[in-house]
Amino acid sequence: MSLTLEQKRKIIRYTTVIGVIFTICASIYIGRSDYFKPDGGFHHLLLSMGIFAPIIFFFVQLSQIIYPIIPLGLTNVVGVLIFGHVHGFLLNCLGMLIGSAINFYLGRRFGSSFVKAFISDADYEKYVGKMNQGKGYKKLLALGFFFPVFPDDIFCMITGLSDMTFWEFYKLVIVFRPISLFIFTFISAESISFIYRLLFN
Repeated sequence: MSLTLEQKRKIIRYTTVIGVIFTICASIYIGRSDYFKPDGGFHHLLLSMGIFAPIIFFFVQLSQIIYPIIPLGLTNVVGVLIFGHVHGFLLNCLGMLIGSAINFYLGRRFGSSFVKAFISDADYEKYVGKMNQGKGYKKLLALGFFFPVFPDDIFCMITGLSDMTFWEFYKLVIVFRPISLFIFTFISAESISFIYRLLFN
């Protein structure tokens, strides 16, 4: 038995709420636990996993791009804190680039009924209205990828509904999204590290 659109939206909303609650609880626990401090047990666990640690993190990142259960790009920041600015950024960027392509394909392959499961009818109409602005949509998409002014991953799906070719879309992703990703994760990770040193050193 197939689910209705409203049932799909409820499932997504509920899992998102669970993700938010989990993120808050995990953040409090991590902040209070010696296990997650620098050179703690978790750090040594990652080292013992060798190549499997970044591979597992990459697939977590990929799933987050397609369906962000943990909100606000927090896994991007976690990647930088765990693997460092260079390797963390590369893993984040790889997941983002592949996930953006998948989201575009999902929108193109499954159409509006699929995209509507992730957003309300009002938001869908608003975003599709922007998509129908013609050449101005590319400029808007570029600005949105560089500045976090709208939900990038949803816009990748919505762009799949447009007449834009995949390579027109992907050029914008490659040029603008990594820059925004690096700035966001660098500032966030450095801020968290500063607060951590202030509180625990």
